[in-house]
Amino acid sequence: MRCLLTSLLMISSLWGQSDVAHKCGFSMIPHADTHVTRSGDRDIPDFDESLLDESIVSPGGNFRIHFTRSGSHAVSGSGVSGTPQYVLEAALAADSAYKVIVDELGFLPPLPDDGIDGIELDIYIRNYGGSFYGMTYFEDYTPSPAYLVVDNNYTEDSYATSGLDALRVTIAHEFFHMVQVRYAHPRIPINSNPYWYEISSTWMEEKCYPEVDDYHAYVADNFGQSSFPNLDDDRYGFAFSYGHGLFGQILDIEYGKSNGKHIMLDIWQSLSDREATDNLDIVLNSSPWQSSLTQAIGKYALYNVFTGSRAISNSYYPDAVELPEVSLIQYDLPEFFPDTIGVNLQPFEIAFKKFNIATYSDFFVRSDGMGDEQIAYLTYHGYEDGSSFKSAIDDFWIACNNVSSQDYLILPMVNGDRTYGSSFTLQFEGSALPLEDTIQTLWPNPSLPRVAQPSLNYMISEPGYVQLSIYNLLGQTIYHEKRYRTEGIKLVKLPIPASSPAGIYFVQLVTKDTKMSRKFTILR
Repeated sequence: MRCLLTSLLMISSLWGQSDVAHKCGFSMIPHADTHVTRSGDRDIPDFDESLLDESIVSPGGNFRIHFTRSGSHAVSGSGVSGTPQYVLEAALAADSAYKVIVDELGFLPPLPDDGIDGIELDIYIRNYGGSFYGMTYFEDYTPSPAYLVVDNNYTEDSYATSGLDALRVTIAHEFFHMVQVRYAHPRIPINSNPYWYEISSTWMEEKCYPEVDDYHAYVADNFGQSSFPNLDDDRYGFAFSYGHGLFGQILDIEYGKSNGKHIMLDIWQSLSDREATDNLDIVLNSSPWQSSLTQAIGKYALYNVFTGSRAISNSYYPDAVELPEVSLIQYDLPEFFPDTIGVNLQPFEIAFKKFNIATYSDFFVRSDGMGDEQIAYLTYHGYEDGSSFKSAIDDFWIACNNVSSQDYLILPMVNGDRTYGSSFTLQFEGSALPLEDTIQTLWPNPSLPRVAQPSLNYMISEPGYVQLSIYNLLGQTIYHEKRYRTEGIKLVKLPIPASSPAGIYFVQLVTKDTKMSRKFTILR
Protein backbone atom coordinates (compact mmCIF):
# COMPACT_ATOMS: atom_id res chain seq x y z
CA MET A 1 0.00 0.00 0.00
CA ARG A 2 2.83 2.48 0.35
CA CYS A 3 5.72 3.57 -1.81
CA LEU A 4 9.03 4.72 -0.42
CA LEU A 5 10.28 7.44 -2.79
CA THR A 6 13.49 9.09 -1.60
CA SER A 7 12.82 12.43 -3.26
CA LEU A 8 9.36 12.67 -1.77
CA LEU A 9 10.56 11.74 1.69
CA MET A 10 13.35 14.31 1.54
CA ILE A 11 10.82 17.00 0.66
CA SER A 12 8.48 15.76 3.37
CA SER A 13 11.17 16.01 6.01
CA LEU A 14 11.74 19.64 5.13
CA TRP A 15 8.09 20.30 5.87
CA GLY A 16 8.13 18.57 9.25
CA GLN A 17 6.64 15.27 8.17
CA SER A 18 7.68 11.90 9.54
CA ASP A 19 9.73 9.45 7.47
CA VAL A 20 6.93 6.88 7.34
CA ALA A 21 6.70 5.48 3.84
CA HIS A 22 3.89 6.58 1.56
CA LYS A 23 0.96 4.27 1.69
CA CYS A 24 0.06 3.47 -1.90
CA GLY A 25 1.39 4.02 -5.41
CA PHE A 26 -2.11 3.87 -6.91
CA SER A 27 -2.58 7.64 -7.26
CA MET A 28 1.02 8.57 -7.97
CA ILE A 29 1.88 6.92 -11.28
CA PRO A 30 0.15 6.76 -14.67
CA HIS A 31 -1.78 3.54 -15.24
CA ALA A 32 -2.56 3.59 -18.95
CA ASP A 33 -1.48 0.38 -20.68
CA THR A 34 -0.45 -1.33 -17.44
CA HIS A 35 -3.27 -3.87 -17.59
CA VAL A 36 -2.58 -5.33 -21.02
CA THR A 37 -3.16 -8.63 -22.71
CA ARG A 38 -0.38 -10.43 -24.56
CA SER A 39 -1.78 -13.68 -25.84
CA GLY A 40 -3.89 -13.94 -22.70
CA ASP A 41 -0.96 -13.03 -20.48
CA ARG A 42 -0.47 -10.16 -18.03
CA ASP A 43 2.40 -7.71 -18.22
CA ILE A 44 3.03 -6.27 -14.74
CA PRO A 45 5.17 -3.11 -14.99
CA ASP A 46 8.80 -3.56 -13.91
CA PHE A 47 8.25 -7.19 -13.00
CA ASP A 48 8.44 -10.58 -14.70
CA GLU A 49 5.19 -12.17 -13.55
CA SER A 50 6.28 -15.53 -14.99
CA LEU A 51 8.43 -15.86 -11.85
CA LEU A 52 5.23 -16.49 -9.91
CA ASP A 53 4.86 -20.14 -10.85
CA GLU A 54 2.10 -21.22 -8.46
CA SER A 55 -1.39 -20.02 -7.62
CA ILE A 56 -4.38 -20.92 -5.44
CA VAL A 57 -8.01 -19.87 -5.49
CA SER A 58 -9.36 -18.25 -2.32
CA PRO A 59 -11.90 -20.23 -0.26
CA GLY A 60 -14.66 -17.88 -1.42
CA GLY A 61 -13.76 -18.52 -5.05
CA ASN A 62 -13.39 -14.86 -6.01
CA PHE A 63 -9.59 -14.49 -6.06
CA ARG A 64 -6.58 -16.23 -7.51
CA ILE A 65 -3.39 -15.66 -5.50
CA HIS A 66 -0.17 -15.91 -7.56
CA PHE A 67 3.12 -16.62 -5.74
CA THR A 68 6.45 -18.42 -5.82
CA ARG A 69 8.49 -20.42 -3.31
CA SER A 70 11.88 -19.68 -4.81
CA GLY A 71 14.17 -16.74 -5.52
CA SER A 72 13.97 -13.20 -4.18
CA HIS A 73 10.19 -13.11 -4.55
CA ALA A 74 9.53 -16.21 -2.44
CA VAL A 75 6.67 -15.75 -0.01
CA SER A 76 7.23 -15.79 3.73
CA GLY A 77 7.28 -19.34 5.11
CA SER A 78 7.59 -20.94 1.68
CA GLY A 79 9.60 -23.92 2.90
CA VAL A 80 6.53 -26.00 3.76
CA SER A 81 5.05 -28.90 1.83
CA GLY A 82 1.55 -27.47 1.51
CA THR A 83 0.36 -23.99 0.62
CA PRO A 84 2.38 -21.42 2.62
CA GLN A 85 0.44 -19.82 5.46
CA TYR A 86 1.22 -16.36 4.07
CA VAL A 87 -0.60 -17.21 0.83
CA LEU A 88 -3.56 -18.67 2.71
CA GLU A 89 -3.77 -15.51 4.81
CA ALA A 90 -3.73 -13.37 1.66
CA ALA A 91 -6.63 -15.40 0.29
CA LEU A 92 -8.58 -15.10 3.54
CA ALA A 93 -7.93 -11.35 3.71
CA ALA A 94 -9.18 -10.91 0.15
CA ASP A 95 -12.34 -12.89 0.87
CA SER A 96 -12.88 -10.88 4.04
CA ALA A 97 -12.50 -7.56 2.19
CA TYR A 98 -14.90 -8.80 -0.50
CA LYS A 99 -17.47 -9.68 2.15
CA VAL A 100 -17.29 -6.24 3.80
CA ILE A 101 -17.13 -4.13 0.64
CA VAL A 102 -19.39 -6.06 -1.73
CA ASP A 103 -21.69 -8.17 0.43
CA GLU A 104 -22.17 -5.83 3.41
CA LEU A 105 -21.71 -2.33 1.99
CA GLY A 106 -23.28 -3.13 -1.36
CA PHE A 107 -20.51 -2.05 -3.76
CA LEU A 108 -20.27 -3.69 -7.18
CA PRO A 109 -17.37 -6.14 -7.44
CA PRO A 110 -14.44 -5.26 -9.73
CA LEU A 111 -14.93 -5.97 -13.40
CA PRO A 112 -13.67 -9.35 -14.65
CA ASP A 113 -10.56 -9.20 -16.82
CA ASP A 114 -11.48 -11.56 -19.69
CA GLY A 115 -9.87 -14.56 -18.03
CA ILE A 116 -6.29 -13.30 -17.82
CA ASP A 117 -4.45 -15.72 -15.52
CA GLY A 118 -7.77 -17.38 -14.68
CA ILE A 119 -11.37 -16.26 -14.33
CA GLU A 120 -10.88 -14.99 -10.77
CA LEU A 121 -9.72 -11.55 -9.59
CA ASP A 122 -5.94 -11.60 -9.47
CA ILE A 123 -3.56 -10.87 -6.59
CA TYR A 124 0.17 -11.14 -7.26
CA ILE A 125 2.73 -11.51 -4.46
CA ARG A 126 6.20 -10.13 -5.16
CA ASN A 127 9.11 -8.64 -3.24
CA TYR A 128 8.84 -4.86 -3.10
CA GLY A 129 11.86 -4.63 -0.81
CA GLY A 130 10.27 -1.98 1.37
CA SER A 131 9.54 0.39 -1.52
CA PHE A 132 5.81 -0.29 -1.84
CA TYR A 133 3.18 -1.92 0.32
CA GLY A 134 1.15 -2.68 -2.77
CA MET A 135 -0.26 -1.41 -6.03
CA THR A 136 -3.52 -1.53 -7.94
CA TYR A 137 -3.30 -1.49 -11.73
CA PHE A 138 -6.17 -0.55 -14.06
CA GLU A 139 -6.94 0.80 -17.53
CA ASP A 140 -7.35 4.39 -18.69
CA TYR A 141 -11.12 4.08 -19.03
CA THR A 142 -14.10 3.49 -16.72
CA PRO A 143 -15.41 1.06 -15.74
CA SER A 144 -12.07 -0.69 -15.73
CA PRO A 145 -10.89 -4.16 -14.79
CA ALA A 146 -8.04 -4.18 -12.28
CA TYR A 147 -5.59 -6.37 -10.40
CA LEU A 148 -3.43 -5.81 -7.36
CA VAL A 149 0.11 -6.62 -6.25
CA VAL A 150 1.31 -6.99 -2.65
CA ASP A 151 4.63 -7.58 -0.90
CA ASN A 152 5.92 -11.05 -0.07
CA ASN A 153 6.69 -10.58 3.63
CA TYR A 154 6.54 -6.96 4.94
CA THR A 155 9.65 -7.34 7.05
CA GLU A 156 11.63 -4.23 6.01
CA ASP A 157 11.98 -1.33 8.44
CA SER A 158 10.16 1.06 6.08
CA TYR A 159 6.86 -0.67 6.83
CA ALA A 160 5.08 0.91 9.79
CA THR A 161 3.05 -2.29 10.16
CA SER A 162 4.71 -5.61 9.46
CA GLY A 163 3.89 -9.21 8.63
CA LEU A 164 0.35 -10.49 8.29
CA ASP A 165 -1.25 -7.32 9.67
CA ALA A 166 0.41 -5.31 6.92
CA LEU A 167 -0.74 -7.87 4.35
CA ARG A 168 -4.35 -7.72 5.55
CA VAL A 169 -4.76 -3.95 5.53
CA THR A 170 -2.90 -3.69 2.23
CA ILE A 171 -5.34 -6.06 0.56
CA ALA A 172 -8.32 -4.20 2.05
CA HIS A 173 -6.91 -0.87 0.81
CA GLU A 174 -6.00 -2.06 -2.67
CA PHE A 175 -9.11 -4.17 -3.21
CA PHE A 176 -11.23 -1.08 -2.57
CA HIS A 177 -9.18 0.66 -5.27
CA MET A 178 -10.14 -2.19 -7.61
CA VAL A 179 -13.78 -1.55 -6.73
CA GLN A 180 -13.44 2.24 -7.11
CA VAL A 181 -12.30 2.09 -10.73
CA ARG A 182 -15.54 0.35 -11.62
CA TYR A 183 -17.28 3.61 -10.65
CA ALA A 184 -14.89 6.38 -11.73
CA HIS A 185 -11.37 7.02 -12.97
CA PRO A 186 -9.12 8.94 -10.53
CA ARG A 187 -7.84 11.33 -13.22
CA ILE A 188 -10.28 11.20 -16.13
CA PRO A 189 -12.02 13.57 -16.72
CA ILE A 190 -11.12 15.25 -13.39
CA ASN A 191 -7.37 15.15 -12.78
CA SER A 192 -7.53 16.26 -9.13
CA ASN A 193 -9.58 13.43 -7.60
CA PRO A 194 -6.99 10.82 -6.51
CA TYR A 195 -6.90 12.17 -2.95
CA TRP A 196 -10.48 10.96 -2.45
CA TYR A 197 -9.53 7.46 -3.60
CA GLU A 198 -6.80 7.35 -0.95
CA ILE A 199 -8.96 8.83 1.82
CA SER A 200 -11.70 6.28 1.29
CA SER A 201 -9.34 3.31 0.80
CA THR A 202 -7.51 4.18 4.02
CA TRP A 203 -10.88 4.32 5.79
CA MET A 204 -11.66 0.91 4.33
CA GLU A 205 -8.59 -0.54 6.05
CA GLU A 206 -10.10 0.49 9.39
CA LYS A 207 -13.54 -0.76 8.35
CA CYS A 208 -12.14 -4.20 7.52
CA TYR A 209 -9.46 -4.41 10.25
CA PRO A 210 -10.19 -1.99 13.11
CA GLU A 211 -7.64 -3.75 15.30
CA VAL A 212 -4.62 -3.04 13.07
CA ASP A 213 -4.55 0.81 13.02
CA ASP A 214 -1.83 1.09 10.40
CA TYR A 215 -3.13 4.54 9.41
CA HIS A 216 -2.16 6.09 12.79
CA ALA A 217 1.33 6.91 11.48
CA TYR A 218 -0.21 9.08 8.77
CA VAL A 219 -2.64 10.75 11.18
CA ALA A 220 0.44 11.82 13.16
CA ASP A 221 1.75 13.62 10.06
CA ASN A 222 -1.52 15.51 9.60
CA PHE A 223 -1.95 16.35 13.27
CA GLY A 224 1.65 17.51 13.55
CA GLN A 225 1.30 20.22 10.89
CA SER A 226 1.24 23.80 12.18
CA SER A 227 -1.54 24.43 9.63
CA PHE A 228 -3.89 21.48 9.41
CA PRO A 229 -3.96 20.08 5.84
CA ASN A 230 -7.11 20.71 3.82
CA LEU A 231 -9.13 17.65 2.91
CA ASP A 232 -8.08 17.94 -0.75
CA ASP A 233 -4.39 18.63 0.01
CA ASP A 234 -2.57 16.18 -2.28
CA ARG A 235 1.02 17.22 -1.58
CA TYR A 236 3.85 14.76 -0.78
CA GLY A 237 2.47 11.86 -2.76
CA PHE A 238 -0.94 12.00 -1.07
CA ALA A 239 0.59 11.46 2.38
CA PHE A 240 -2.02 13.78 3.91
CA SER A 241 -4.82 11.85 2.21
CA TYR A 242 -3.89 8.73 4.16
CA GLY A 243 -4.14 10.66 7.41
CA HIS A 244 -7.51 12.01 6.28
CA GLY A 245 -8.78 8.43 6.30
CA LEU A 246 -10.29 9.61 9.59
CA PHE A 247 -12.79 11.63 7.56
CA GLY A 248 -14.16 8.34 6.25
CA GLN A 249 -14.84 7.41 9.87
CA ILE A 250 -16.81 10.67 10.27
CA LEU A 251 -19.02 9.72 7.32
CA ASP A 252 -19.44 6.21 8.73
CA ILE A 253 -20.19 7.27 12.33
CA GLU A 254 -22.24 10.42 11.72
CA TYR A 255 -24.19 9.27 8.64
CA GLY A 256 -23.73 5.52 8.20
CA LYS A 257 -26.65 3.89 6.41
CA SER A 258 -30.05 5.28 5.50
CA ASN A 259 -32.76 3.27 3.76
CA GLY A 260 -30.30 0.40 3.52
CA LYS A 261 -27.61 2.34 1.64
CA HIS A 262 -24.30 3.40 3.17
CA ILE A 263 -23.28 6.99 2.53
CA MET A 264 -19.92 5.88 1.11
CA LEU A 265 -21.72 3.83 -1.54
CA ASP A 266 -23.93 6.81 -2.36
CA ILE A 267 -20.82 8.99 -2.76
CA TRP A 268 -19.11 6.54 -5.12
CA GLN A 269 -22.22 5.91 -7.19
CA SER A 270 -22.52 9.67 -7.71
CA LEU A 271 -18.85 10.53 -8.38
CA SER A 272 -18.58 9.82 -12.13
CA ASP A 273 -17.22 12.98 -13.80
CA ARG A 274 -17.59 15.31 -10.78
CA GLU A 275 -14.81 16.89 -8.73
CA ALA A 276 -14.63 14.88 -5.50
CA THR A 277 -15.41 17.66 -2.99
CA ASP A 278 -18.23 18.96 -5.22
CA ASN A 279 -19.63 15.46 -5.23
CA LEU A 280 -19.33 15.15 -1.44
CA ASP A 281 -21.29 18.36 -0.98
CA ILE A 282 -23.96 17.36 -3.50
CA VAL A 283 -24.50 13.94 -1.90
CA LEU A 284 -24.48 15.27 1.67
CA ASN A 285 -27.06 17.93 0.74
CA SER A 286 -29.33 15.36 -0.91
CA SER A 287 -31.98 13.11 0.59
CA PRO A 288 -31.73 11.23 2.90
CA TRP A 289 -28.61 12.85 4.38
CA GLN A 290 -29.85 16.47 4.47
CA SER A 291 -26.47 17.80 5.54
CA SER A 292 -23.53 19.53 3.83
CA LEU A 293 -19.81 19.18 3.32
CA THR A 294 -19.30 22.11 5.71
CA GLN A 295 -21.20 20.29 8.45
CA ALA A 296 -19.28 17.06 7.85
CA ILE A 297 -15.93 18.87 7.91
CA GLY A 298 -17.06 20.62 11.09
CA LYS A 299 -17.68 17.25 12.73
CA TYR A 300 -14.27 16.12 11.50
CA ALA A 301 -12.64 19.11 13.20
CA LEU A 302 -14.59 18.46 16.42
CA TYR A 303 -13.65 14.76 16.56
CA ASN A 304 -10.00 15.68 16.03
CA VAL A 305 -9.96 17.64 19.30
CA PHE A 306 -10.90 14.62 21.42
CA THR A 307 -7.88 12.36 20.91
CA GLY A 308 -4.96 11.26 23.06
CA SER A 309 -5.20 12.66 26.60
CA ARG A 310 -8.36 14.55 25.58
CA ALA A 311 -10.22 11.41 24.47
CA ILE A 312 -13.64 10.78 26.05
CA SER A 313 -14.57 7.16 26.68
CA ASN A 314 -17.14 5.76 24.21
CA SER A 315 -17.33 9.04 22.29
CA TYR A 316 -16.00 10.26 18.93
CA TYR A 317 -13.38 7.99 17.30
CA PRO A 318 -13.43 4.40 18.66
CA ASP A 319 -9.62 4.40 19.05
CA ALA A 320 -9.38 8.11 19.99
CA VAL A 321 -7.17 7.51 23.04
CA GLU A 322 -4.53 5.87 20.80
CA LEU A 323 -4.43 8.74 18.30
CA PRO A 324 -1.98 11.67 18.52
CA GLU A 325 -3.14 15.15 19.49
CA VAL A 326 -3.64 17.84 16.88
CA SER A 327 -1.38 20.91 16.83
CA LEU A 328 -2.98 24.04 18.27
CA ILE A 329 -2.64 27.76 17.59
CA GLN A 330 -2.44 29.35 21.05
CA TYR A 331 -3.98 32.55 22.41
CA ASP A 332 -3.76 33.97 25.93
CA LEU A 333 -6.99 35.47 27.21
CA PRO A 334 -6.51 38.64 29.29
CA GLU A 335 -7.02 38.78 33.04
CA PHE A 336 -9.72 41.40 32.60
CA PHE A 337 -12.64 41.23 30.15
CA PRO A 338 -14.06 42.11 27.65
CA ASP A 339 -11.86 40.87 24.82
CA THR A 340 -12.40 40.55 21.06
CA ILE A 341 -10.32 38.30 18.81
CA GLY A 342 -10.43 38.43 15.02
CA VAL A 343 -10.41 35.12 13.10
CA ASN A 344 -9.36 34.80 9.46
CA LEU A 345 -9.80 31.46 7.71
CA GLN A 346 -8.51 30.57 4.26
CA PRO A 347 -10.77 28.79 1.74
CA PHE A 348 -11.62 25.26 2.95
CA GLU A 349 -9.43 25.70 6.05
CA ILE A 350 -9.68 23.63 9.21
CA ALA A 351 -8.11 25.34 12.24
CA PHE A 352 -7.66 24.51 15.92
CA LYS A 353 -7.27 27.43 18.33
CA LYS A 354 -6.43 27.03 22.02
CA PHE A 355 -7.34 29.74 24.52
CA ASN A 356 -5.36 29.81 27.77
CA ILE A 357 -7.10 31.21 30.85
CA ALA A 358 -5.34 33.95 32.84
CA THR A 359 -7.14 33.59 36.17
CA TYR A 360 -10.09 31.93 37.87
CA SER A 361 -13.16 33.44 36.25
CA ASP A 362 -16.66 33.21 34.86
CA PHE A 363 -17.04 34.36 31.28
CA PHE A 364 -19.17 34.10 28.15
CA VAL A 365 -18.24 33.46 24.50
CA ARG A 366 -20.03 34.29 21.26
CA SER A 367 -19.19 34.94 17.61
CA ASP A 368 -20.05 37.82 15.33
CA GLY A 369 -20.01 37.79 11.53
CA MET A 370 -19.89 34.00 11.02
CA GLY A 371 -21.62 32.89 7.81
CA ASP A 372 -23.44 29.71 6.81
CA GLU A 373 -20.22 28.19 5.45
CA GLN A 374 -18.31 28.65 8.73
CA ILE A 375 -18.58 26.44 11.82
CA ALA A 376 -16.86 26.71 15.19
CA TYR A 377 -17.28 24.63 18.34
CA LEU A 378 -16.44 25.41 21.96
CA THR A 379 -14.72 22.59 23.84
CA TYR A 380 -13.61 22.78 27.47
CA HIS A 381 -10.58 21.01 28.93
CA GLY A 382 -10.30 21.04 32.70
CA TYR A 383 -7.22 19.98 34.61
CA GLU A 384 -9.42 18.21 37.14
CA ASP A 385 -12.68 17.73 35.25
CA GLY A 386 -11.35 16.40 31.95
CA SER A 387 -12.50 17.31 28.45
CA SER A 388 -16.03 18.03 27.30
CA PHE A 389 -17.99 19.52 24.42
CA LYS A 390 -19.80 22.76 25.30
CA SER A 391 -21.67 24.01 22.23
CA ALA A 392 -21.53 25.16 18.65
CA ILE A 393 -20.55 28.83 18.61
CA ASP A 394 -22.97 31.37 17.17
CA ASP A 395 -24.20 34.87 17.94
CA PHE A 396 -25.61 33.85 21.36
CA TRP A 397 -23.60 33.85 24.59
CA ILE A 398 -22.19 30.54 25.90
CA ALA A 399 -21.38 30.44 29.61
CA CYS A 400 -18.06 29.12 30.95
CA ASN A 401 -18.26 29.01 34.74
CA ASN A 402 -15.59 28.48 37.41
CA VAL A 403 -12.76 28.15 34.89
CA SER A 404 -9.28 28.01 36.44
CA SER A 405 -5.92 29.16 35.11
CA GLN A 406 -5.00 25.48 34.60
CA ASP A 407 -7.95 24.89 32.28
CA TYR A 408 -8.21 25.86 28.63
CA LEU A 409 -10.58 26.03 25.69
CA ILE A 410 -10.09 24.60 22.19
CA LEU A 411 -12.16 25.99 19.35
CA PRO A 412 -12.08 23.79 16.24
CA MET A 413 -13.33 25.85 13.30
CA VAL A 414 -13.81 25.40 9.58
CA ASN A 415 -14.47 27.48 6.52
CA GLY A 416 -16.44 25.27 4.16
CA ASP A 417 -16.23 27.81 1.34
CA ARG A 418 -13.71 26.39 -1.12
CA THR A 419 -13.38 29.66 -3.07
CA TYR A 420 -13.30 32.53 -0.59
CA GLY A 421 -11.72 33.13 2.79
CA SER A 422 -13.80 34.26 5.75
CA SER A 423 -13.42 36.65 8.68
CA PHE A 424 -15.37 36.89 11.93
CA THR A 425 -14.77 37.82 15.55
CA LEU A 426 -14.92 35.95 18.86
CA GLN A 427 -16.14 37.99 21.80
CA PHE A 428 -15.40 37.24 25.46
CA GLU A 429 -17.25 38.89 28.36
CA GLY A 430 -16.88 38.10 32.05
CA SER A 431 -14.98 38.74 35.24
CA ALA A 432 -12.31 37.27 37.47
CA LEU A 433 -13.59 35.77 40.73
CA PRO A 434 -12.10 36.64 44.16
CA LEU A 435 -10.58 33.71 46.02
CA GLU A 436 -9.16 32.89 49.43
CA ASP A 437 -8.08 29.75 51.29
CA THR A 438 -11.07 28.75 53.39
CA ILE A 439 -13.36 25.87 54.30
CA GLN A 440 -16.89 26.89 53.38
CA THR A 441 -19.15 24.02 54.49
CA LEU A 442 -18.99 20.44 55.80
CA TRP A 443 -22.32 18.72 55.38
CA PRO A 444 -24.15 16.71 56.65
CA ASN A 445 -22.78 17.11 60.15
CA PRO A 446 -23.49 14.86 62.04
CA SER A 447 -23.27 12.29 59.24
CA LEU A 448 -24.48 8.71 58.89
CA PRO A 449 -22.05 7.34 56.23
CA ARG A 450 -24.30 4.46 55.13
CA VAL A 451 -26.91 7.08 54.18
CA ALA A 452 -24.71 9.99 53.05
CA GLN A 453 -20.97 10.58 53.23
CA PRO A 454 -19.91 13.95 54.65
CA SER A 455 -18.96 16.41 51.90
CA LEU A 456 -16.38 19.17 52.28
CA ASN A 457 -16.75 22.38 50.31
CA TYR A 458 -13.63 24.54 50.27
CA MET A 459 -11.87 27.30 48.30
CA ILE A 460 -8.19 27.75 47.48
CA SER A 461 -6.68 30.92 46.08
CA GLU A 462 -3.98 29.48 43.78
CA PRO A 463 -3.12 26.18 42.14
CA GLY A 464 -0.83 23.81 44.01
CA TYR A 465 -0.65 20.68 46.12
CA VAL A 466 -3.34 20.28 48.77
CA GLN A 467 -3.05 17.79 51.64
CA LEU A 468 -6.29 16.45 53.07
CA SER A 469 -6.13 14.48 56.34
CA ILE A 470 -8.78 13.03 58.64
CA TYR A 471 -7.97 12.39 62.33
CA ASN A 472 -9.84 10.79 65.21
CA LEU A 473 -9.93 12.17 68.77
CA LEU A 474 -6.71 10.30 69.59
CA GLY A 475 -4.90 12.18 66.83
CA GLN A 476 -4.58 9.06 64.70
CA THR A 477 -4.69 9.53 60.92
CA ILE A 478 -7.51 7.52 59.37
CA TYR A 479 -7.16 9.03 55.87
CA HIS A 480 -4.58 11.11 54.02
CA GLU A 481 -4.10 12.27 50.44
CA LYS A 482 -1.95 14.82 48.62
CA ARG A 483 -3.17 16.05 45.24
CA TYR A 484 -2.45 18.88 42.86
CA ARG A 485 -5.50 21.13 42.72
CA THR A 486 -6.41 24.08 40.56
CA GLU A 487 -7.54 27.27 42.25
CA GLY A 488 -11.25 27.72 42.90
CA ILE A 489 -14.12 26.09 44.76
CA LYS A 490 -13.89 22.36 45.43
CA LEU A 491 -16.39 19.78 46.67
CA VAL A 492 -15.06 16.44 47.91
CA LYS A 493 -16.63 13.53 49.75
CA LEU A 494 -14.73 12.55 52.88
CA PRO A 495 -13.88 8.83 52.75
CA ILE A 496 -14.58 7.49 56.27
CA PRO A 497 -13.37 3.88 56.67
CA ALA A 498 -16.17 1.45 57.54
CA SER A 499 -14.06 0.26 60.49
CA SER A 500 -14.04 3.73 62.10
CA PRO A 501 -16.46 3.90 65.04
CA ALA A 502 -18.99 6.62 65.75
CA GLY A 503 -17.49 9.71 67.29
CA ILE A 504 -15.88 13.07 66.69
CA TYR A 505 -13.33 13.55 63.88
CA PHE A 506 -11.29 16.38 62.40
CA VAL A 507 -10.53 17.15 58.76
CA GLN A 508 -7.46 19.26 57.99
CA LEU A 509 -6.50 20.95 54.71
CA VAL A 510 -2.95 22.17 54.11
CA THR A 511 -2.17 24.42 51.13
CA LYS A 512 1.04 26.23 50.26
CA ASP A 513 0.29 29.08 52.70
CA THR A 514 -2.61 27.95 54.89
CA LYS A 515 -3.76 25.26 57.35
CA MET A 516 -7.52 24.85 57.83
CA SER A 517 -9.51 22.37 59.91
CA ARG A 518 -13.10 21.53 60.78
CA LYS A 519 -14.69 19.19 63.35
CA PHE A 520 -17.46 16.77 62.40
CA THR A 521 -19.38 13.87 63.93
CA ILE A 522 -19.94 10.36 62.57
CA LEU A 523 -22.97 8.31 63.58
CA ARG A 524 -23.27 4.55 63.25
